[in-house]
Amino acid sequence: MERGKGALAGEAVLLLAASLVLYRMDLAMLVFPAPLLLFSIHGGRKAASLLVAAGFVLAVITDLVAVGMPSGRESMVFFLISMFIPLSLSAAGIIWLGTEGRGLLPRLFLTMAPALVFAAVLAVFIGTDRALLESIISLFQDAFAAMLGPVMSAVFPGLDVGFIAYVALLAAASLIFPVLLCGICAGCFIFESVLHSRESMWEEKVMRFEYPSNAVWGFIASWALVLLLRFVSVPMLLEIAALNLATVWAVIYAIEGFSVIFAHIRKRWEHVRSMTVLILLMVIGLFVPGINLIVLIGLPLLGVFETFFDLKRIGAGNEDYS
Repeated sequence: MERGKGALAGEAVLLLAASLVLYRMDLAMLVFPAPLLLFSIHGGRKAASLLVAAGFVLAVITDLVAVGMPSGRESMVFFLISMFIPLSLSAAGIIWLGTEGRGLLPRLFLTMAPALVFAAVLAVFIGTDRALLESIISLFQDAFAAMLGPVMSAVFPGLDVGFIAYVALLAAASLIFPVLLCGICAGCFIFESVLHSRESMWEEKVMRFEYPSNAVWGFIASWALVLLLRFVSVPMLLEIAALNLATVWAVIYAIEGFSVIFAHIRKRWEHVRSMTVLILLMVIGLFVPGINLIVLIGLPLLGVFETFFDLKRIGAGNEDYS
């Protein structure tokens, strides 16, 4: 039964409001396009894509209202950097809607393509102006020192806060793409789970999911490159790119690792849903010290081992249910 225009407009407003609330909630911002994707259920994928774009524009407006219009090159660059994740997530959501029917692996790489383009444009814009680059690094170090400097100096007297800030900047640059992919995966999984919530085979598909066996070489090669660069003198930018690539592959195989865990849980408690398990793992991965490292490292390794050892053993089929 089709909804009237008034009902669709009301649904769009509610979804925009939900998306904006998520956007203003720190880590929840990584899934802020998810409610907007749900509009495709009643409004169609084209309308949902337009709503995602509208959600991004609304997010930009709220940021400008909160911090004001950027003035000067440095503040403009900082604003563009702050927009990198929301813009990449929004573009990824639109691409996800437009690639229905493709396998999961190509869809994931396609959703990451806009972020790669945005990052390349920012890198060229900043990197070609050394004075601007040094100014941005200096401003970041000053902001870091202002926020955490007094605490760190009290705990570790004599600590070079500027150096720690520089290391933190490199760490953030090295992990930006895997963090972005985590947000894409979580948001799209929420969308797909709601979309297929009335399908009896959805949970079975999640349990049986697996990548083509030759995909594991992407994981192996990327981490081999990271190890190789530890012994070869190369530009820092290349090391950052290699670490991003390797950790992106780790996130990719964490999806299959999740499928392994869910399959074993489902064997014992057949009414448990995949979304419940995902939320539990996310809470543990984010907030439980010690155990979170086991989750963050263990999920990708489980996914890789599944390729070689068939850890799930749930039926005889090997279909890709992505």
